[in-house]
Amino acid sequence: MTIYKSIIIALFIPFLSLAQISQDSELFLELQKMDALLFEEGFNNCSKEAMNTALSEDLEFFHDKGGITKGKDTFITSFITNMCDETKKPIRKLVPNSLSVFPLRKNGTLYGAIQKGVHEFFIKESGKELYKTEVSQFTHLWLKEDAGWKISRVLSYDHQAPEINTNGIKVATELLARYAGNYKAPQTGSVTISIKDGVMHLDAGNMQADLVAKSTDTFAHPQAPIALKFVARKDGSIEKFIVLENGKNVEEATRVE
Repeated sequence: MTIYKSIIIALFIPFLSLAQISQDSELFLELQKMDALLFEEGFNNCSKEAMNTALSEDLEFFHDKGGITKGKDTFITSFITNMCDETKKPIRKLVPNSLSVFPLRKNGTLYGAIQKGVHEFFIKESGKELYKTEVSQFTHLWLKEDAGWKISRVLSYDHQAPEINTNGIKVATELLARYAGNYKAPQTGSVTISIKDGVMHLDAGNMQADLVAKSTDTFAHPQAPIALKFVARKDGSIEKFIVLENGKNVEEATRVE
């Protein structure tokens, strides 16, 4: 073996040793508990104490939509201000079996770890079932400090709306045409239903979407727990549609002749 090859192998050995550890290892279980402390206590229950315990003073938080936040105190203040409204509270849930941990060592001594996973976000509102709003990936850099494990860097990325109602059925164009028109709802206001290329389109001010047919009279939003169920009169003309949220009647919109 040449000296050149020996040097190349020596340089690559440290990188080859960076491998995911088993889910029953002590380090994995310890950081799994820290993840639960940060999110189940800190995020879901708005515990400043839990966040203080889990976050490093020099925290840097990188979000693919919200930008960069630097410093633990700045992050916690922003979180409490924007995420702790009990009337509409965001809830985080870790996707089962998505967590992985990669140890970081220097000269054989453990000094940190990279933790990766996927989590889903929901909204909790009084009188409503929990509904999903987003799914994303995260990468956390944990460092061993004198006070214990602390998150130093956070990468929060690949935020996507959940695909809730993507599988639909085919509805005859003639039947779809009966639903097209203008509607009026007490809360939402004016709603327009139009049909283009065999697809129903909803236009309700800030909410615009192509709906997915779940039956011949019920059409669902593809990325929200909302569906419209149309009601016909005895002569077959459309009288109104019922707005269903998580299967519950929340509003009715009457057709405007």
